[in-house]
Amino acid sequence: MLVGFVACQQERTVQQNRVSGNALGTTYNIVYLSSAVDNIRQKIDSIVFVMNHSLSTYQNNSLISAFNTNCVNRWSDSTERKHFANDMFHFTEMVSLSKKISNKTVGAFDPSAKLLFDEYVRAKTVEEVMNTEAVTYALAHKGIEKVLFNEQGAPYKLDSLMQLNFNAIAKGYLVDIIGTYLTSQGVNDYLVEVGGEMRLKGQNAEGVSWKVGINVPLLEANSSDFFKVLDLEDIALATSGNYQDFYLIDGELVGHTLDPRDGNPVISKLKSASILHKECAVADAYATAAMVLGLEESRKIVEQDSTLSAFFIYENGTELTGEFVE
Repeated sequence: MLVGFVACQQERTVQQNRVSGNALGTTYNIVYLSSAVDNIRQKIDSIVFVMNHSLSTYQNNSLISAFNTNCVNRWSDSTERKHFANDMFHFTEMVSLSKKISNKTVGAFDPSAKLLFDEYVRAKTVEEVMNTEAVTYALAHKGIEKVLFNEQGAPYKLDSLMQLNFNAIAKGYLVDIIGTYLTSQGVNDYLVEVGGEMRLKGQNAEGVSWKVGINVPLLEANSSDFFKVLDLEDIALATSGNYQDFYLIDGELVGHTLDPRDGNPVISKLKSASILHKECAVADAYATAAMVLGLEESRKIVEQDSTLSAFFIYENGTELTGEFVE
C-alpha cells in the first residue's frame, strides 16, 4: 500500500468507530466519529456487492464482464435482471468519467487497454517479455473514444473486441460512494480508505486534521517509513507508484505501469504520484496517468487544472525529492 495512516499518539477525546473488510480484490478501512450509523458493516457490504456486480472483471456475472464478452442475454435471468439498473448506473458513471480524464491526459489514462494489461500479467507470470503480436493486437482493439452512448444513455462499443478494466479508477469510486453514504447519514468526520485510496472529511478524534503518510518509494522501505505526512480535511487522495510491482528480464526492470498509447512499460524518475481532488475517483485516475506521463507532463496537467493538486516524489540524482504542485 503506497499510502499509510499515521498513528495518533495523543489521548483520544472522542470515540472513534472503525470498520474494515474486503472489497474489489483489496481491503477497506473506515474510521468515523458518530454513533448515528447503525449496521454500517452490512451497508458497506451491500455497496461493495453492487460495485462488484457492476465493475468487477473477476465476476462472470458482472455488467463489465457482459460488456467485454458481448453477452446480451445475461439479464434473461430474473435474478440478474433485478441488478441491471444499479449496474448500468455505476458502469455508465465510470465510462463517462474515464472518457473525460483520458481526453485530458492525452490518452495516458485509458481503461479500454484491458488486453494490454492482461498480456503484462501473463508475461510477468512466466517472467518473459511481453509478446509483440499480443501487444499489437491489444493496441488495435483499445481506445475509450470507441465507447459511445445510445439514445437511452447506455454505452456501447464500436469495436466488439475491445475490453474495459476500471481497476485504476474503481477503488477511488468506491471510496466516493461510501463517503457519500456516510455524509447522507449525518457523519461529518470520517476517513474512508480502499486499497490505499482515501477520502477524508472533517477532523479526527482530537479535533485536528487527519494525518496521512506517503510512503518512501523504495523497495527496501518499511510500510511505516513515511516520506511526507499531510494534514488533510475535506479532500480525497490517491497515490500510485512504480517501485514495488515489477519483474526482471536480463537484469532490466519491467514495471507494471504501461503506456496505453504504445504498449510500453514505463520506468521514469517519477517514483510516486499522490493526487488530491474532491473526488477520489478523479484522484485515482490522475495518479495512474501521472506515472505514465512522468514528472514534467504531470506537473503541467496539475498546474493547468485548479481542481487538482499533487505531491510528487522523484529521483534527483542519487536522492529522492518531494515536490508539492497546485
